[in-house]
Amino acid sequence: MNAKGFTLIELIVVIVILGILAATAAPKFINLKADAQTAVLQGVKASIESAAALVHSKSIVAGNQDEADASVTLSDGALDIAYGYPIAPSPFDASGPDAYWQRLIDIDGDVFVIRAATDGKLIFYSSEQGSIFSSNADCVVVYDPPNGVNIRPEVTVNECI
Repeated sequence: MNAKGFTLIELIVVIVILGILAATAAPKFINLKADAQTAVLQGVKASIESAAALVHSKSIVAGNQDEADASVTLSDGALDIAYGYPIAPSPFDASGPDAYWQRLIDIDGDVFVIRAATDGKLIFYSSEQGSIFSSNADCVVVYDPPNGVNIRPEVTVNECI
């Protein structure tokens, strides 16, 4: 009798090989959410940098890029700047960080929170994360405004874990 099929040993070997492949590949796929969230934050970072560059261009045209306390004119009114770049308003300012940056970048306030951190920087993060006050937190974009002439603002992404 000539029976065709797999022996028990062959099936066990195939199952072991598939298990090894799954154990190797599974961690790569498990962390896709954190990678996607970090990619979104990279997009927010690019928007912030572009807005800062445009404001700086307007400041150069106005000739006030070397002043610590100045303003540029946007289509909806004056915007306070420091050394030619957008500032990091404190939560106690009249407009606050949300209203200030909503004029510069198109971020949905229901999805992202813009908050003044405890160290004078601004943090941008997903509203799903609750309340964050530290610029060292995971999964945030940090805007550090310039503190002198010819110093660009620093925008960094703290990766999601």
